[in-house]
Amino acid sequence: MVTVKLDKERHLRLTLRGMLEFENITGISIFKGFDLKKMALKETTALLWACLIHEDKELTYDMFIDMIDLSNITQLTGAVTECINESLPDAKESESPLAVKS
Repeated sequence: MVTVKLDKERHLRLTLRGMLEFENITGISIFKGFDLKKMALKETTALLWACLIHEDKELTYDMFIDMIDLSNITQLTGAVTECINESLPDAKESESPLAVKS
């Protein structure tokens, strides 16, 4: 898990529920791989939110996007990249479709 500071200390972790919620919002399957730098803002924020819902089931996407502004979006993007890559401890970026290109 990766710790981030928003309204309070929160922890990024991408669970299966989060993957499904991300796909519901964006239409993008995590299992097909993606390039975070090429993601639209909606996709990036959906991924961040999907990594937070494991510890706060009441946190809605709308609540979350109000916590983000220009002062923390870069830090959060780096944190979500770290979170996903940490979840694949034995995978090399070139071998795993889930590894995020940062």
